[in-house]
Amino acid sequence: MLKWNDYSFRWKFAHCVLKILFKIVAGVETLNFERLKIPNKPAIIVANHSSYMDPPLIMGFWNREIFFLGHAGLFKNPIFGGFLKFFNGIPLPKGYRKAYKLLDRGYDVGIFPEGGRNRLPEVKKGAFKLSKDTGCPIIVFGIYGNRGRAFKKVFKWIFKRELKLVYLKTLYPENYKDEYEMMEEFKNLMLNFLQL
Repeated sequence: MLKWNDYSFRWKFAHCVLKILFKIVAGVETLNFERLKIPNKPAIIVANHSSYMDPPLIMGFWNREIFFLGHAGLFKNPIFGGFLKFFNGIPLPKGYRKAYKLLDRGYDVGIFPEGGRNRLPEVKKGAFKLSKDTGCPIIVFGIYGNRGRAFKKVFKWIFKRELKLVYLKTLYPENYKDEYEMMEEFKNLMLNFLQL
């Protein structure tokens, strides 16, 4: 299993800066983390998706180097796309092939199963198929307080301190018949968390 010294400097830098910013500026609460048992193997990190700030939020509070799969359209702009790639962003759909290699090398992979922002109860199977194929567990987080327009969102972060990152459950692929059963579990966890 990879150790801190194995991680890239750019990830270490981003992780530390983001953690400080989210803690000080947004007052992020991390809930149920005491229940999270970090597996001694690569993991697939999933969460609900309501903002472009979701990946940086997870990156700031997940203590292992993580690569996020994202919609190919985000990478079309050479400047913004280059920035995303520099900080471990990988465009879909080709990114799935790379995800298998990254997990095999010991890195964690982040995926938002909705396939876009605010699409629940729509869920895509990619993360769950990846888990069944590789045997890597899925760690499910819920993100609360990250919806809305940028100005309102930042206002709520600073003054209402509403942003929360909540550990919900770890899904072990051997406990599920197939990826579709894992999808349903994720969807139910999210719908209950968000009370949709």
